[in-house]
Amino acid sequence: MISYLLLSSTGLLVLALFYFVFHKNETFFQQNRFTILVGVIVSLVFPLFENILSYQQQSFISESLPVIYLPEIIVGNQSIEEQSIQWSWSNFILLIYSIVLIVLAIRFCISNFKLIRFIRFHKKINFRGSTLIYTEGKYPTFAYLKYIFWDNTTSLTEHEQELIFQHERTHIKEFHSIDIFLMEILKIIFWFHPAIYLIDAALRTQHEYLADQKANQTTNDASYSQLMIRSLFEDVSLNVGHGFQFSTVKSRIKMLKKERTNQWKRVSSLFTFSILVTSIVFLQACVKDEFDIKDADSQLAEVTSEQVFGYQIDGRTYWDVQNTFSEEIRSNPDDLKFINVLKGEKVPSYFNNSVKGVLVLSFKDDLNTELIGKLKNLPSTSLVFDINENKEMLAKQDEKSDRVFEEVQNPANFPGGMNNLYKIIGEEMKYPQEAKEKGIEGKVYLEFVIDEKGNGQDFKVLNDVDPLLSEEALRVAPIVMKGWNPANHNGTIVKQRLVMPISFKL
Repeated sequence: MISYLLLSSTGLLVLALFYFVFHKNETFFQQNRFTILVGVIVSLVFPLFENILSYQQQSFISESLPVIYLPEIIVGNQSIEEQSIQWSWSNFILLIYSIVLIVLAIRFCISNFKLIRFIRFHKKINFRGSTLIYTEGKYPTFAYLKYIFWDNTTSLTEHEQELIFQHERTHIKEFHSIDIFLMEILKIIFWFHPAIYLIDAALRTQHEYLADQKANQTTNDASYSQLMIRSLFEDVSLNVGHGFQFSTVKSRIKMLKKERTNQWKRVSSLFTFSILVTSIVFLQACVKDEFDIKDADSQLAEVTSEQVFGYQIDGRTYWDVQNTFSEEIRSNPDDLKFINVLKGEKVPSYFNNSVKGVLVLSFKDDLNTELIGKLKNLPSTSLVFDINENKEMLAKQDEKSDRVFEEVQNPANFPGGMNNLYKIIGEEMKYPQEAKEKGIEGKVYLEFVIDEKGNGQDFKVLNDVDPLLSEEALRVAPIVMKGWNPANHNGTIVKQRLVMPISFKL
């Protein structure tokens, strides 16, 4: 989120800079308008794409553990402790940003609600194909959507009324309200960025130039200029409408009298777009990954859990620092493709010493897109583990020994289902007395292989939570891991590797 705001803000800053340098004094009003709009869209959309010039960076090599992940079994107290909320500067800044955003959004909605309510309860007059609403002095004259709010208390000659009408009708025909709505929404999102206010003012100014140009075609420069000077003393600001009294009178009069810009200068818009896109792409290539790591560091360094889950998606690793999604993901083991374990010295350096082990999960292609969207809001770093390289390593290992399958057509299963297995484990496994006395809790990840005869073998604990808990898991496992229905792959009985999380809770 923060990195997106940075990249988008940079694009808006570049757009504002190039507008004031190359486009502000040009008389290509319509082209300037579209230059601003397209530039804004580019600034918003391009940062959403993965870094065009990036490469997948392999920071750490892990022990490969492609497995079927079994549901967790809890030994001891069945209640699950809530994770304490970890606050950091990034959390605080995001909170302030969100509060201001909500306040501005409410104000925007209220402004529009008042105008819509005024439209609904006041008489509408069809005048030469346009819809007028008399404001009786409650609002100045301005265009809003397809309506012209007309202040019928202002003393104007018929000629002046015609000029103002042509001006406001141009706003409606050119759909300027859509531009304004877009900019108002962007001002809510990027309320902290000065460039967005400059761009908004620039776009409104181009709207006025276009409307002035159209209205001035029916009269002479002098009379129209006099009308604008007069309107200066009646200026009332409206965020969501186009008022004839929009306070750029001096520049508008100057632009009416300005000689038309040479046509060859139209290419300046292409130059602006090329610089804008290049700036965003270059910034992505140079700092996106580095910024994300720095942003994540403040949260990762504060993690106090002994195990941390990471989710590998689209070439990045997203860290579940508060275990928000781990239970949901573990409850659907069929979605998992690989589990990669990092222990000891292989734990990434951005974690503190309290983190003893890291599990990086990668998913199958059909993972729920809504879940992926949620996971991508987690703090992330560059790719921790290269799946392709580990697959080659596994293939070499398989050539030297009996192959152990991880993905099979018919996985190994326990007679009576997992609930029956966990019932048997619960009857056999005891919470170590010494661990109880010392208040030791933790989660043990027990790896084992179900052989062709349905019996467990190669038992080992993947994480070193505490020797007392590990010993109990290794004591019980050989006793209960018997009588499985072995895995079947392509009509052949095969071995399969499994991992069972065992949570010891007091």
